[in-house]
Amino acid sequence: MQKTLKNARKSFLAGLLVILPVAGSIWIIWKLFETFTNLLLLPIWKDDPWTPLYRVIALAVFLLLVTLVGWVTRLMAGKRIIALTEHFIGRVPLFSKIYLFIKEVSNTMLGQRKTVFDRVVLVEYPRPGIYAIGFVTNESVAEIQYRTKEHTINVFVPTTPNPTSGFLLVIPRNQTTNLDMTVADGMKLVISGGAVSPSWTPPRVANAPDPGPVNAARA
Repeated sequence: MQKTLKNARKSFLAGLLVILPVAGSIWIIWKLFETFTNLLLLPIWKDDPWTPLYRVIALAVFLLLVTLVGWVTRLMAGKRIIALTEHFIGRVPLFSKIYLFIKEVSNTMLGQRKTVFDRVVLVEYPRPGIYAIGFVTNESVAEIQYRTKEHTINVFVPTTPNPTSGFLLVIPRNQTTNLDMTVADGMKLVISGGAVSPSWTPPRVANAPDPGPVNAARA
């Protein structure tokens, strides 16, 4: 009986892991749809029988406005406006952190190539034998290369679960280990505190059996 209850509990939790992301995504999309269309709908339309049609029209208008904003920001004048806006946002203590975090996550999740992070690496930090997830931001500047006599790279090691703060480490390239996971997967790993671990298939060795993907359950 106890074994049956234990299996049922595991099955229930496994079901939640499948249902919650789907249900949560649908709920967020629906709430965003309601919010955006309510902002564009006139109050007199709310009790109108044609409201569903008005919502579709409002959504189309919203998509058109977003596309127009995106087109403007791609122009030189638009880039200057965005830079000026971000300059003022950077002066607001709390809002600036929230804005930068949402911007970085959005760039990462939407696959924008201009994200600050280049790749995910493993570094021994804060001491040898303990590893931390880091994100390569750039090659080190010329002076650091000269002073250290090493080929160093800049690595940002974020804190968990809030990756808006962290540490900038200047590390010799040969002391970092490149990971196959994407920046988005690395960010999910950090934000979840290690609870969300991406699957990974080890490289095959000649004449060796296929080990199959390694996921959180097998790791």
